[in-house]
Amino acid sequence: MLDSTKEMTYEQQHELHNQQIVDNKQMSSAMAYLLMDLCDEGDNDANNIQELEPFNSPKIPSISIYDYICRILKQAQCSQECLIMGLIFMDKLSQKWGRIIVKSINVHRLYVVAVMISAKFYDDRFFQNSYYAKVAGISHEEFNHLERILVFLLDFKLIIDPSLFFTYRQRIISNYFDNPE
Repeated sequence: MLDSTKEMTYEQQHELHNQQIVDNKQMSSAMAYLLMDLCDEGDNDANNIQELEPFNSPKIPSISIYDYICRILKQAQCSQECLIMGLIFMDKLSQKWGRIIVKSINVHRLYVVAVMISAKFYDDRFFQNSYYAKVAGISHEEFNHLERILVFLLDFKLIIDPSLFFTYRQRIISNYFDNPE
């Protein structure tokens, strides 16, 4: 996904932390472009491996990933940081289990569960799974099942090093935000 091999200095992290992201729309757009890039790669994969079958929808959702991310931010009231941490959790899956293929058929469910786990783990305020399931557009039982699968796949290792977070955030800003220059 994003190359996180380059460490940032403390000064770079501090500067990045103090940068204000303009609004939720800009962050939603950046994350949507990033996830669409991943889906394009996964959808066109000739091997067509179905490693994330539990997250597959019966059909590709009609809601765009951008609109879905906007819905998550608005309805679940999670922080923008949770959007980035959701991506980091997806990358952790790839690091632990090998190449994880994100496709149009699984990206919505995989991402919303990853974001909701990050909201429950990192945000001061979060909702019950029944509410998150409504936001996600899936049943409460299915949401619980997908959450269990994801935390087990991650070996319950949900702590994200701040320098890793800031590295991801910087790469997202650099690669997916509209730069005026």
